[in-house]
Amino acid sequence: MAATTSPTPPLLVRRAHTTLPGAASAVAALAEQLDPAASAVLLFCSGDYALDQLGVAIERTFSAPVAACTSAGQVGAGGFERGGITAVSLSSADLRMRPCLLSPLALCQSQAASLAREQAERAAATPGLRSFGVLLVDGLSLWEEYVASALYEALGNVPVVGGSAAVRQGQLSPAVYHAGKFVEGAAVLALFETQSLVFETFATQHFEPSERKLVITLADPDERIVYELNGEPAASAYAKALGVAPSELGPRHFACNPLLLNMGDQLLPRAIRSQNPDLSLNMAGAVEEGLVVSIARSPDPLGALERALEQLELRVPEPEVLLVFDCVLRRIELEARGMDQQVGQLMARKGAVGFNSYGEQVGPLHVNHTLTGVALGTPRGAGA
Repeated sequence: MAATTSPTPPLLVRRAHTTLPGAASAVAALAEQLDPAASAVLLFCSGDYALDQLGVAIERTFSAPVAACTSAGQVGAGGFERGGITAVSLSSADLRMRPCLLSPLALCQSQAASLAREQAERAAATPGLRSFGVLLVDGLSLWEEYVASALYEALGNVPVVGGSAAVRQGQLSPAVYHAGKFVEGAAVLALFETQSLVFETFATQHFEPSERKLVITLADPDERIVYELNGEPAASAYAKALGVAPSELGPRHFACNPLLLNMGDQLLPRAIRSQNPDLSLNMAGAVEEGLVVSIARSPDPLGALERALEQLELRVPEPEVLLVFDCVLRRIELEARGMDQQVGQLMARKGAVGFNSYGEQVGPLHVNHTLTGVALGTPRGAGA
């Protein structure tokens, strides 16, 4: 008699969103929309909530493992969403998720090594077990590069993507959730495990280099500050390249015209957060002196995203969900260009759910102005 194989358990995805203002009522509304028997729950929360109350409500309400953080906006069934909480539940007999707290971040290297040992033991005990990680990091910690690098070094065979926890202007500090509490200055790595579900991590950005080149001549990489470009005060040189006065610079200029670093096989946008009174520039990622950057241009954001998602679906056909981490400056640019509705609707049609971040993680890199994520689904023909 021919051997039979067990069918792949299907993956059930439920999405939810609420704008109810109270923490307890908001979490209760989400629970009504999500699967009570979920394998994992992810929440992306406005910083308007009292996070101590929100943490308690999440812990009391959900029996499934939860990964969550604050956000500067969300991506969900309605496209780009602002305020409230966006959530997703993932349910399958062949999916597990373990949220692991990394705190304090100064010990991230040893913490990553410990996680790697645990993961290796679990993989050895379960033949065919495959994993991916979703990394949520305090977006004002300035530790994203170190955390991503430490995890990549320790978990090299486990792909990791994620986003930096954020808040909208005027809200309190960003934080990540773990075990009933929202924590500042920390990170959470949600480790997903499966034997048969298909997944693929991805990253895409839509910028191209222009002919306007600048050299970083004075910078503080640890503090992510550029003091001089081309030997001039950074904001003055940047404004000159755009054809405006330094006093005119604002969020729209920074969102639409990041600095672009050519790394040979890839282009890495380096986002400008703001300028300082001394005309230095605060960056969203680490930069170094001597780097040559160009002022980026973005001729076709919608087309670039369509092409990237088409390529992704060649690797994961008809995914049940895209967990996405989308730079808030991408959203500001799209809003400035009147394209946010189109792009938001495209992501909604593709099943995306996630949040607008202060930066994104992909493998060992902390990047800006990028959409990173993971596509997750059931193999074709399985679960029938």
